[in-house]
Amino acid sequence: MSTPTSSAFARLQDLAKENSSEQRRELLRSITDMFLAKSDEHSETECMLFDDVIGAVVKDMQTSVRAELADKLAESTAPVNKTLLAFAMDEDINVARPVLEKSTQLSDEDLIRVVTSRTQEHILAITKRQGVSESVSGAIVERGTEQVIASLLGNKTAEIGRESMEKVANKALNSKVLQKSFVSRENVPLDLLNELVMVVEKDLRDEIMNRFSNVSERELDAALARSRRLVRKNFGQESREQRAAIVQINQLTQYEPLTTSHLPGFLKANDAAAFSEALNRLAGIGYQNALQIYKRRDVDGLAFVLKALDAPLNIFATTAAYVAGKFHAVNAIQEYGPVYQTVSAEAASRALRFWKVRNSASEAA
Repeated sequence: MSTPTSSAFARLQDLAKENSSEQRRELLRSITDMFLAKSDEHSETECMLFDDVIGAVVKDMQTSVRAELADKLAESTAPVNKTLLAFAMDEDINVARPVLEKSTQLSDEDLIRVVTSRTQEHILAITKRQGVSESVSGAIVERGTEQVIASLLGNKTAEIGRESMEKVANKALNSKVLQKSFVSRENVPLDLLNELVMVVEKDLRDEIMNRFSNVSERELDAALARSRRLVRKNFGQESREQRAAIVQINQLTQYEPLTTSHLPGFLKANDAAAFSEALNRLAGIGYQNALQIYKRRDVDGLAFVLKALDAPLNIFATTAAYVAGKFHAVNAIQEYGPVYQTVSAEAASRALRFWKVRNSASEAA
């Protein structure tokens, strides 16, 4: 006795020879509905037969038909993998999206194939899946745009490995889109969060600082150990300006110890290189990071570094005024004092430990 599925297959073979697309569409709908209504009761042979039938017929259907069928099959547990993969690989995102977002029948290999060969819209759909694996996340981080990676970071069920997290942190250094998503994600390693402390906006920096204030010394030591292993060259070779600043600071320290009180003088003389080299030596954050504080007029970042160095309020306020471009600030303490007072000395000191470790490792590399 023939089964309903095999009968339908015979009818589809006949209809495949006709030009009546409407008849084929209606028959396809009815067979699919019938199959899905009792998908748990079908044998492996029947499922394979259905998979072959759909694959043979639907590829020639209009986009709207493929999208309708893909939506129906997306949440099915029936093993119709060939059809689902065909939909996942469909060039039209309206066909691929429901399967990529919902189908549990796609393997990691299937998903990685889509990531490496289809559009960013396809990859974005994958980031919304429940339980994205580490291997799939790794492929997404390699090929996805900032917006796609941000979507992955926002998926709490996605597993993102350490290596991929390091790559995201590196990308986030110059991406405000990634900075927000990266900092907002729970359980981001502390040493990688610290990578962004000096480049993010104040609200995100405050969020990072709150994370540091709530961790134990044991957690901090473990993160520092990871940071030592994450040795990275810091902005390449020394510039001519930095080399001159190194000579200048070396000459200064032959006669007196370098302190935070020297910082305002360098800025008053409009010597950003000397300021950056001095701040680097005092805080260990790296010359380029110190220079970025000046270039970005980052008063909040300056407050973070100088609080960790326990600089006097008047030194911070004066330096902050110069960093902000106000060379004739009359009430610097009144204007910038509140900024300094809101920074937690303990959290700033903890975070700065990472910069010293990382910068030391970079110089030794």
